[in-house]
Amino acid sequence: MARSVGARLRAAREESRLSQEELAQLLGYKNASMVSAFEAGRRRLKVEDLHLICRVLNRSPEYFLPPEHDEIVATPLLGVALRAQLERLPHQALAQSVADFLDYVEASGPQGSSLPDLEHLKPEAAAERLLKECGVAEPPVKIEQIVRHFDLPIVAWHFPDALSALIVQTGAPGYVIGVNKDHPRGRRRFSIAHECGHAVLRHKNSHYLEFTDPSAFGEPPEYSYRDEREANGFAAALLMDASWLRKDCANFSNISKLARRYQVSEEAMSFRLMNLGLV
Repeated sequence: MARSVGARLRAAREESRLSQEELAQLLGYKNASMVSAFEAGRRRLKVEDLHLICRVLNRSPEYFLPPEHDEIVATPLLGVALRAQLERLPHQALAQSVADFLDYVEASGPQGSSLPDLEHLKPEAAAERLLKECGVAEPPVKIEQIVRHFDLPIVAWHFPDALSALIVQTGAPGYVIGVNKDHPRGRRRFSIAHECGHAVLRHKNSHYLEFTDPSAFGEPPEYSYRDEREANGFAAALLMDASWLRKDCANFSNISKLARRYQVSEEAMSFRLMNLGLV
């Protein structure tokens, strides 16, 4: 097994046109002996080694670990790609809280879900399909019940304020959502719906992090503007169905009352009404 992993490592290094010495330097090793030992199968990869190698050689963990990875028992498979990118998060407390979250979820056992694959639909249509499938006909949408109806776990976690929520793929079609338990309820509801959008629309990344202020903290690892825009559109349509709003706008005099009825923030309601041309 170690030799098989070593052969894959050597192939990836050579495809990147790196010598053992150059790869060792990029990985922060003192000399090439560690890389040589990995490639020859004399030394097994530890978790931290795998994280570094995946990042430096731009490979997924699956590239190095074939299905029969019984010898690497200590290597956590949940969120490996995200773990390898934790140092790119804006500060240490945030990185540590995400690492602790991944450890907790991994210790909780396998996660699966029965979320429908609505990749072929636009975000608005996908949200409508989900509401119809769950028999939801009026606000407020009980987003936690919808998500759990499809066996998608939601974990409320003490993340720093910089992180609203995240979703991590745990298999096919498994996902887990982490939401900042210290944020206001309206924000948490939108965050859960947003992360659900990533899963339902089958966005390609294995994880997505939602920062409260990207202008202050920078873009999360593997940020995709298109995916984030679609997830936002899905969340808005799921929590604030267009047909409901068109009816309610005649009965509710201001945005504050509408926001309370739909249990979303006034900011989210304002954006939704503007996008629908209702204000």
